Amino acid sequence: MREIEDFTLIGKTILRREDSYLLRGKAQFLDDLPEPRGLIHLAFVLSPHASAEILAIDTAAARALPGVIDVLTGEDLAADVPPYAPVIELAGYRGVARPVVARGRVRHVGEYVAVILAESPYAAQDALDLVGVEYEPLPAVATIADGLAPGAPVVHEALGDNVIFRTRFATEGFEARFAAGEVVLEEEFSLGRVTGVMIEPRGCMAWPDPIATGITLWTSTQIPHIVRTAIAEHLGMAEANLRVVTPAVGGGFGTKCHLYPDEILVVALARRYGRAVKWVQDRREDLLTNVHAREHVLRLRVAVGRDGVIAAADLDVRTNCGAYPNHPFSPTLEATAAVRMMPGPYRIRAYRYEAASVLTHTAPTGAYRGTGQPSAFLAIEGMMDRIGRRLGLDPAEVRRRNVVRPEDFPYVNVVGVRYDTGSYLPSLERGLEMIGYDAFRRAQPADRLVDGRYRGIGICNYTEVSGTGAPGWRVRGFARMPGFDSSRVVVEPDGRVAVYVSQADAGQGHFTTFAQIAADRLGVAWEDVTVIEGDTAKTPYGTGTFASRGSVVGGGSVIRGSAKVGEKIRRIAGYMLGCEPSRLALGGGRVFDRDDPGRGLTLREVAETAYSMNNLPLPQGEEHGLEATDYYDPPMVTMANGTHVVEVAVDPDDGRVEILRYAVVHDCGRVINPKIVAGQVHGATVQGIGEALMEEIVYDGGGQHLNASLLDYLIPTAMDAPDLALGHIETPSIDTVAGIKGAAEGGLTGAVPAIANAVGDALAGLGVSITRVPLRPSTIVGLIAAARAARAGAA
Repeated sequence: MREIEDFTLIGKTILRREDSYLLRGKAQFLDDLPEPRGLIHLAFVLSPHASAEILAIDTAAARALPGVIDVLTGEDLAADVPPYAPVIELAGYRGVARPVVARGRVRHVGEYVAVILAESPYAAQDALDLVGVEYEPLPAVATIADGLAPGAPVVHEALGDNVIFRTRFATEGFEARFAAGEVVLEEEFSLGRVTGVMIEPRGCMAWPDPIATGITLWTSTQIPHIVRTAIAEHLGMAEANLRVVTPAVGGGFGTKCHLYPDEILVVALARRYGRAVKWVQDRREDLLTNVHAREHVLRLRVAVGRDGVIAAADLDVRTNCGAYPNHPFSPTLEATAAVRMMPGPYRIRAYRYEAASVLTHTAPTGAYRGTGQPSAFLAIEGMMDRIGRRLGLDPAEVRRRNVVRPEDFPYVNVVGVRYDTGSYLPSLERGLEMIGYDAFRRAQPADRLVDGRYRGIGICNYTEVSGTGAPGWRVRGFARMPGFDSSRVVVEPDGRVAVYVSQADAGQGHFTTFAQIAADRLGVAWEDVTVIEGDTAKTPYGTGTFASRGSVVGGGSVIRGSAKVGEKIRRIAGYMLGCEPSRLALGGGRVFDRDDPGRGLTLREVAETAYSMNNLPLPQGEEHGLEATDYYDPPMVTMANGTHVVEVAVDPDDGRVEILRYAVVHDCGRVINPKIVAGQVHGATVQGIGEALMEEIVYDGGGQHLNASLLDYLIPTAMDAPDLALGHIETPSIDTVAGIKGAAEGGLTGAVPAIANAVGDALAGLGVSITRVPLRPSTIVGLIAAARAARAGAA
């Protein structure tokens, strides 16, 4: 599909137009929006128990508090707000529904038990302590192992056990191929539970139309059209009567691409009371109730030849679903991502996997930057290092021997995913060169000890799923995931351009990059392009912004829509100039004859004719207006790729890890705006550093959340961010519009395994095996102590 080459603005660094108002505090986030008269403020009573029966709820004292309008329980809402569930059509999935407010039973700490309606947020907060709830605590399971144990408490009794999803796959003749391997290695890897921790927690406000019967829902979501469809279906509304608008969004990272109970509830209550209804989350609620992610256990076995080439791989994955399936993805999202991505950039042709998602009495899990990819690459990249140590090969050489090579493209991997283009080997070699890998290895002592600290180097060579189209979602069971995105490109009567995109910006720079794309294709100044998105009443239908799809799908649609408008411009201008449209080009705000550039018209002159703003007729059969709508459904997936190489020093006394040098090579195909791509890679890499070294949501054995504050849930600061040496390789896709691939998740996906491998390399002389993240100082001190004790015992 890559037929476009005449770029003028695509590929250029243009400063983000968003930064002007963001840095001056002029952006309007959800809580900055003007509040209508008569606004109802909500506050939620949260369950303190992981598993309990609700015996009674006494709301009398709260109702009597001045300023409180009402207090509603799940029973009060049952008639008009039923439980909801994602629609998943995939063998092995057993769905359960989630109540908007609990009825009779709570299944995780933080589940909504009652909702306060008040005239002010202060009255709503004061009323929370006055609601008396009588519980009968029940046994709970918090971990995957506990959920799978014989006789474990069952989270949803109707299922009979805690496995909500299970799937299996094996290539033909797998057992024979595995048996043919000369060496077998096996390891179990695991990742702690994390969450997005956006700078802006979630919030929503439903506002009834004072004239008509519609409702406008303002919500900080990444998926406005999907939210609109789901709420309208759930509440029995006509979609035309519900408008979803996304204000400025302070980060999403996947956490905000789910449908939450509060979004449904504010719409339902706005209908019931005929007044606007608002709820804004605080940080404790964010950490307790928003979807979490990861908490995966992966057991990987590989059979390899003595040359280090993998003959077969066998993967078993377990993921923690939490108490309910998230909407719209369900727990199949992370489980299928991990097993389908594990082959990565390597030529693994014999493969077997089993994946299971386990229900527990914890907050639901779902999408977070990278989904199952950091888990998959922690396993396969960790195994690459182990193959090297076992066979006496350099870890980089093991990767070279297994990687998909340039001459192999287009390549279809073992689970049927097409890699149309890629730079898997060139990225690896460039990353090694940037960090001085060979020189480091020559100087590295056998015990890794330099100036009192253990030094090591780690590699992650990864692929990155991006721009998934409808076929890619269907194969994973997501029956209600459109896959496509769309744009409406309009040249207004003044010759300036408006672009309406189905996505919703959450800080990625859409208002710059989409303007840049449209300006490039229509030959206008990018300052003359206005981008509108995040409003279902203004933009055409689409999937939204997540999973590295903004530039691939949204940008692809803008290119295609601009091309359609460009053709109409040429037709009208050709008629006005008396020449063939094929001879005309767009540039500098004009349409002109390629062979005689002085012969032409301004875009405004063409637009005036299109909108009948002068006395000139249109060509026979041409409609008025100058706009086009495009719906772009990309291929199943588009594969970006990259390599992270990181050098660390580990202090054996206190367990601290210092990142000494960090090199990233990233290939996202056609780069639209290099500065914005660099920002995506930098930000995602720092998030990966957090996941590798510090971030983890901690539950105790009874399902109590132990660190629901930023005093205890640590995230990276500027002091933790290293200087990144960043290199770009452009290998344009041959399957997507303009060769674009995604750029948003590779930084995190590559960082987690690379850092884990670097620490593992640093401690290899002690016999320490790194199998789990995060690698907090206490964890590393414990590993070193255990390794030293084991050596002393052996002696």
